[in-house]
Amino acid sequence: MPHDSRSFTQHEKECIVACFACAEICNACEDGMIGMEHESDMQLTARCIRQCRECADSCLLAAQWVSRQSPLAERACQFCAEVCDVCAETCERHAPHHALCGPCARECRRCAELCRAMAATVATS
Repeated sequence: MPHDSRSFTQHEKECIVACFACAEICNACEDGMIGMEHESDMQLTARCIRQCRECADSCLLAAQWVSRQSPLAERACQFCAEVCDVCAETCERHAPHHALCGPCARECRRCAELCRAMAATVATS
């Protein structure tokens, strides 16, 4: 519960939900790729695993900071959007090799969009 008892804006609610959803699918995507030894491009697989892990971490941090109404939430959301974009690009490249990469990339793009909207809202208030 926020310390100042103010309710969450629609942007805050949407951002928090998107961040948690993105973290969830990134963790599932990453977990599903572990052990893909048959993969022809192991470097891409390793990069995808790493970026899914980093994306999940940044999403959880952004969600926590927005839910706390931290004065640094804008920065966390900007950073999260950047990480989501990188993860989405890699998952899009890896999608032909792993079933969850396509949905993961779409969720990353959605989260990035909502985090940018959240950051813009915070910056103008």
